[in-house]
Amino acid sequence: MKKFLFATMGSFLALSILWIIGIKYQLGVATGSSRWVYDAYQLKIHAAQEVKTPRVLIVAGSNAMFGLDSGMLENFWHKPVINLAVNAGLGLPYILDVSRRVAHPGDTIFMPLEYALYLDEGKANAQVIDYVMARDLDYWRSLSRLSQLKFAAGLGPERWLQGLRHLPDGPVTSGTYGAHHLDARGDQTHSSPAERSPGDIASVKAAKAWDYGHRAATETGGWKLMEDYARWAKDQHICLIAVPTVLLHHAKYDSDAEDQVFYASLPQRLNKLGITYLGKPQDFMYPDTWFFDTDHHLQDWARKEHTASLIKLLQSRTDLSCGHEGKLTKAD
Repeated sequence: MKKFLFATMGSFLALSILWIIGIKYQLGVATGSSRWVYDAYQLKIHAAQEVKTPRVLIVAGSNAMFGLDSGMLENFWHKPVINLAVNAGLGLPYILDVSRRVAHPGDTIFMPLEYALYLDEGKANAQVIDYVMARDLDYWRSLSRLSQLKFAAGLGPERWLQGLRHLPDGPVTSGTYGAHHLDARGDQTHSSPAERSPGDIASVKAAKAWDYGHRAATETGGWKLMEDYARWAKDQHICLIAVPTVLLHHAKYDSDAEDQVFYASLPQRLNKLGITYLGKPQDFMYPDTWFFDTDHHLQDWARKEHTASLIKLLQSRTDLSCGHEGKLTKAD
């Protein structure tokens, strides 16, 4: 029995050492699965860095990449607008960290965050583990040893082996997602009704209602992250403006008691953190005919309708913009 236990422990120790060595030798090794996000971020971050004056940075997941017309917002604010939104699957900690690295004092951060991000407790998922270990060693080095161990533990065997293969790393040039379908401001292109595939249509039709209201009772990690983010923005003289995300409407969102509490309380919860929240979530839930390939991605014509509605909302609050102290003031 003792021999069996020692053999088991020895095997486990050997495999653990092998795993850690494998992690060490694949950090910074590009993977095909992380390429489209990398290409998108490179375009967006470069566009932001080219602007030396105060900017408006859009921070969210892909709902904003598909759902906002940065040119229309630029005309409203009379300052450059860069759409930094890429993919909510990367999680709230990473999305906020990217914006911290890009933003400068005097900037405005416009946040139509997906509702799931407010509930994000910060546990690294397969997507952000893949991306960070392959593409963002600065973020990796900023993590605590414990967080790095959690990332390593969350790396699946298939991804571990993929990272050791050192495969060619060519840019993404086909498919819906990637820099090849982004304009100069970082907005998604090629999202017209004519460009929807049967699979895109079916995906929208099959989309089910989310249980954000029920989940909000226990999944509260995102609020601490948002509190810290609001404090950082204030210290950096950066103005934060949050608005509702786009979402495919389901009757459940109007009738479910937990959903009603969640959506109704969201503006007040953010305002208490010092983040101005404009609008009501239910006012920006649209029928399935507006969406491209998911219940968060608008078609190009719907993007303009949605952005126009947000601009009206901003105008209703005395043409809101940001002053040098990170507070909302009247636009000139």
